[in-house]
Amino acid sequence: MEVSESAMLACFNNQLLRFGGDLAVESMTILFSLLDFIYLPISGISKGAQPILSYNYGAGRYDRVRRTLRLSLIVGTGFSLIGSLFMMTVPRPYIALFTSDLALLDTAAKMLPVYIAGNCVLGANTIFQQSYNALDEGIKSFFFAFFRKMILLIPLLYILPAALPKWGVMSVVLAEPVSDFLTTCANSVVFMRFVKKKVPKQV
Repeated sequence: MEVSESAMLACFNNQLLRFGGDLAVESMTILFSLLDFIYLPISGISKGAQPILSYNYGAGRYDRVRRTLRLSLIVGTGFSLIGSLFMMTVPRPYIALFTSDLALLDTAAKMLPVYIAGNCVLGANTIFQQSYNALDEGIKSFFFAFFRKMILLIPLLYILPAALPKWGVMSVVLAEPVSDFLTTCANSVVFMRFVKKKVPKQV
């Protein structure tokens, strides 16, 4: 996963430098940090749910497993949706936490609403992945992390600029929300089938 993260960052920076110059690369550094404002609490929610899921799954208390999944999905998705909408609506105050340079502030403020759009649904994807780990299906968690970064995101960093040449640096930034939405949609389908099979409803 560390290798895939490094490869993704290298491709991102190369494409940003090509289409947007140094300001775009500097802006993306800020955007990565802002993403953590949303991602880290969601990660805490999902990892906090893991021992509850594992214990009750092992004990055969599938009703508790389902309730925990439902609650973590509601809280995680709600947090990612609200946090992302705030950043999309008023991006400048968030960017201003990291810089007072007007040129950098303007560039990053234009990029943030596009970059963070996919995070509206990424909370659910994070819950899915950590729940796979808790329910003894770590390979599925690994696959969707790999799928998002290596199969979707990195190719999209090159496909979208070629397909949308007039968009410039925004076509590079767009790769992130597109990969987030596609991964979450695919993971939702797999996860619903997985829960139906792995966690049967109890009468």
